Formats: sequence, structure tokens, C-alpha cells
Amino acid sequence: MRNALLIFYLLFAHQAAAQFTDSLKVVVGTTLTATTKEHQPLWVTANRYGTLADRQFDASTYLLLHNKHAFGKKPLPEAVAPSHQPSGFYLGYGVALYNNNHLQRTFLPELYAQVSYKTVQLRAGRYREITGEIDPTLSSGSLGISGNALPIPKIELAVTEYTAVPFTRGWVQFKGQFAHGWLGNTPDIKGAFLHQKSLYLRVGMKRLTAYGGLTHFAQWGGTFASGQAPSHFKDYLRIIAGASGNADDPVYQQGPIDVANAVGNHLIIPDFGVTFRQDKATWRLYTQNIFEKGIGDSSNTNKRDRLNGLKILSRDRLVGLSWETHESGLLQKVVVEGIYTKYQGGSIIYNGRDNYYNNGTYTMGWQYQNRIIGTPLFLNRQTGERYGIVLDANALSGWGVVSNRIAGLHIGLKGTLTPKLTYRLLATHVQHYGNYYNDAYFTPAKQQTYLLLELPCHFSHFSVTAAVGSDFGDLATSSAGLLRWEWLIRQ
Repeated sequence: MRNALLIFYLLFAHQAAAQFTDSLKVVVGTTLTATTKEHQPLWVTANRYGTLADRQFDASTYLLLHNKHAFGKKPLPEAVAPSHQPSGFYLGYGVALYNNNHLQRTFLPELYAQVSYKTVQLRAGRYREITGEIDPTLSSGSLGISGNALPIPKIELAVTEYTAVPFTRGWVQFKGQFAHGWLGNTPDIKGAFLHQKSLYLRVGMKRLTAYGGLTHFAQWGGTFASGQAPSHFKDYLRIIAGASGNADDPVYQQGPIDVANAVGNHLIIPDFGVTFRQDKATWRLYTQNIFEKGIGDSSNTNKRDRLNGLKILSRDRLVGLSWETHESGLLQKVVVEGIYTKYQGGSIIYNGRDNYYNNGTYTMGWQYQNRIIGTPLFLNRQTGERYGIVLDANALSGWGVVSNRIAGLHIGLKGTLTPKLTYRLLATHVQHYGNYYNDAYFTPAKQQTYLLLELPCHFSHFSVTAAVGSDFGDLATSSAGLLRWEWLIRQ
């Protein structure tokens, strides 16, 4: 089967290379992973869009094909193209075909098409995405979408790059998106939807800029064992606005629908930061936090989720500082992040216990196909079960995310060792406090450290990457090796 799959890859790639010539990129590769335990260290599999299986030994073989076809002129290669999208109309498309899990799983983590005019883009399918202004290679992960889970199928209209607001002479720019997604089926609910929208503003030019934005997610619709969730257009309008349910509508009496609160499971990520550009380096300071529910009244359950601001000044947040030099060298970029989510409004029910990424109606919480969509530093049920010798059944019961109250420090480094050899280093230490419903097990807090060293070596038509990862602490201990080979058929 492996040989047949490889032959298919090569034939398809060569045919594609012969027919499309705009900015076609075709890559065939294999990633080998091996670890000392039944589960891989965190940074070996996390934030890789669900493409590596969490098995003791595995091979992940893949084909990647991406292209952009510009109308009127040929797009520049990525290495020399400006950061903004090409002017005029262009058509883009891509596919990623993977096989892993001991040859038992073949899947498409990417399959999309897009049409764009300048910075306005209409895109549909599965595509890689990270929300928020974080570093895609060195950060611990966005609190919204970090790239930890398989991409969710969507259709999206977006302004993809910061675009000047009229009459501001370029001092104020904006970008944003509006998307509808399909979350598929889980044991508790079938055919749920995703609503996603964002708006960012940036002020300043050249050396100093500041930005702020909000990304709003909502899980909604679908069919429960006891009935159909609200799924009509009028319900969709309530989802967009974050409005409460309609108690007079019979559909709101079916299934575990909370009429008093906002319909569906809502998650808002406020995101702010500043950037300072020097002649030889760039500094960035940024922060994100999580808003899932308002402040209620523990003595009156009818008011338990009254909206009271977005908690933008909450103590629970991700804070990061990055430095990047504009020249090649041993140390080219440094990212330092602190994350604290222990408070969650406090321990008083309805006033606090926000229970990030969990939801009583959409019981999968902020997950897709058993992977957390946001920060991979939280601990979900599946990972806890793989740590079975440490986490007992009582700690796993009740919620999809069993540890969302954490305090951690994360450091990411990258640089150039030789003209062909680069490196990426991730080091993270986290204290796990569980959640407010299983905190007894996590008292005292469970300490855990995650390490990864990755060494990509690039040649003209292929690249080889070697990596070692290690986890140790109160939850799990494992060490692993990773070896990736990529053939750049066309670049």
C-alpha cells in the first residue's frame, strides 16, 4: 500500500507540475516518529494541524500542492514577494494528502480554493489558519485557533491584510473575516456549525504601531439525542449577535438548550499589541485573553450570565514579547510568553467558574476531532486517558477539557547554524490546576515541562529535518525522535 501511495503521489505531482506554472509548489515527504512511551511528547505533535498521530511509532507520508494564478501578471515567488497580497485578481488553490496511524488513516488536512482581489478574499474548504497576532512557529499557540487541531471546513469572506481606512492617510488600517464552518459529528451531537468573525484595527506607520481586535467564535445548531438544536436563519442571527434564546419557540425546548443564556457555545478572544521597528530588529509586545461568559448572580439563576464587559483587563491571559533581527545569524528570533488562566472569575458558581473551552450544551467544548482548537497547553480528556497511569477516572469525568486552569512560561528560539542548517527550540513549563470541578486531584498543582529541538537542513531540491522532544514532570514522562524528509518537486 505504501508503494502504491508513493507512486500516486509522484504521478500526480509530475502531471500538476507540467500543467500549472504560475507559483506552483509541490512537495512530497515522510515524517518518522518514535518515542519511549505510548504517547508522543507535546511539541512533537502539537500545533501541526493534526497531521502527526500520537502513536509510539509511526510514519506520516504526505503530498502538498499549492498554487496561485494571477490575472494580468505572474505572482512573485514567495521568497521575494512582498508581504501584502498581489494587486488585482488571483485564484488560489491547494491540497494536502496525508497517510499515517500505521497506514490506517488517509485524510485531507487541506483542500481549498480561493479568489481574491487585492486584500479581499473569498475562500472555501479546509485551510491552515492561526488567529491572532502571534508568531506561527515559536508561540505556544493562540487562545483562539492555534493550528493544534485539523482545520475545520469553512467558507469565509475576509480582508486578509491590514488595509488603510479611507481619509486616515494610512495611519489607521483594518482587517477582518466572516466565516461559517461545519464541525461534523461527535457522540453527543451531530452536524453542529461554527460561526467565526473578527475585526482588527491598527494605528501607526513605519516604526511604531499598535493594534487591537476581537475574534468571536460560536458553536451552534446540530442534532442532540433529544432533539434538533435551533438551526434556522433567525437562530443564526441570534448567534451572530450573541443573543439569548427564544423561550416561545418550541425548538428551544428540545435538547439541552439553555434559553436564558446566549444560544450556542460562544468564545471571544480579545487581542492587543504594539510593534516597534528598529533599523536592525523588531520588538513586539502582545496579549490575548478569553471571554466565555458574563458575570452573573449566584442567588438568582435567571441572571447567571448577564453580560458585564469583555473582561479585557482580566488577570487570565497570554502575554508575549518577541524580538527578531533583520539579519541572518545564530539567534534570529526570541519569543517569551507567560500564560495564566487559573482565576476564571473565581470559584463562586455563576459569578465565576468560567471553565474555559468547556460547555454544558456542546459537550465537546472548544475541540475538533479530539484535539483542542486553541492553546495545546490545556489538557483534554483524550490526553488524560493516555496518561492513564497518572490521571484517574474521577479527574477525567464530566468535561472534555480536564485541565484549563494553568500557569506557565514558554520560550521559543530560532536561528541559523550554517548556510543550510537552521534550528527551532521550544521550552515550556506549566503548572496544571485542573478545572473548578476536579481541582482536588490537581492539589497540589501538577508540574510538567515540554521541550523540543528541531534542526531543518535545506538543500536545493530537498530538505531533511531531525528533532528530539522530551516531556517530564508529574503528568507524564517521554522522549522522542523525529526525522522528516521532503522532496521539493516544484518550488
